[in-house]
Amino acid sequence: MNQTFNIHRFTLMLRFDWAEKGKNYLLMACVLVFCLLILMMPVALSDEYSNFREVLHYFALIMILLLGGSLYTSTAFSQYSASDTGIAALMLPASAIEKFLSSLLINLLFVVSFLVFFWQFHYFIIDLANKSLPPNGDKYRYIPEDFMLYSTYSYFGIQSAVFLGSIYFRKSSYIKTAAAFIGFAFITTLVNLTFATSLASNPSKIVAFPLTGWKLWYYSKDNVSTPEYVAGFYHMTFPPAMFTALQVFAVFTALMLWTCAYFQMKEREI
Repeated sequence: MNQTFNIHRFTLMLRFDWAEKGKNYLLMACVLVFCLLILMMPVALSDEYSNFREVLHYFALIMILLLGGSLYTSTAFSQYSASDTGIAALMLPASAIEKFLSSLLINLLFVVSFLVFFWQFHYFIIDLANKSLPPNGDKYRYIPEDFMLYSTYSYFGIQSAVFLGSIYFRKSSYIKTAAAFIGFAFITTLVNLTFATSLASNPSKIVAFPLTGWKLWYYSKDNVSTPEYVAGFYHMTFPPAMFTALQVFAVFTALMLWTCAYFQMKEREI
């Protein structure tokens, strides 16, 4: 078995993976893009503002982009896990790094394109919809920047986790990876929320996700007035240096999960 990287073999491996998965990836892309269009286009089909149509963009972001995008990745190593193709795929005369990079690059080609399409179409359709609304009426708003950044981090975090799970689990990899990821995300969010609530002296309402700032609301309770310096809304964000460090940490986490997937593939070949 070859253990060195060769650009010619790598090119052949890319062509082989494309022949094996390209058609399914394109069909899946058509289905997901169609679902996005169904949810995102209604804002431009009426000359009246509708909060429900605006919320559909958030629904498309969470249900179609975050979850649908991971469907690509769940099949990244399907040929190495299936009982009928596993041995033949592992015995291909290519090194582990060539097989790994081939699966990763083809997967990222679709995953990144899908993400870019969503955001570009979101801004385009919101601008188009606002042009047909009355000048003095309510306007559709873009998805907030902080939510956009957080969803982008989550998107690649899910991708890297499912990428590892597709080679780590031999059966029902998507379900097992989803269960592990949801469990980890739930615990992390609960710990972060508990910490934020205690540190902020139990605000009336709080929105706090891991790796993001805190949004705090303080209201009067039981007809007892709250001091002016406390009452109201506060948005606590990270300083620039801390925010950069969190971005680096998110990228580092994705790289580590991809690296774990590579070593898991090497173990399969032994």
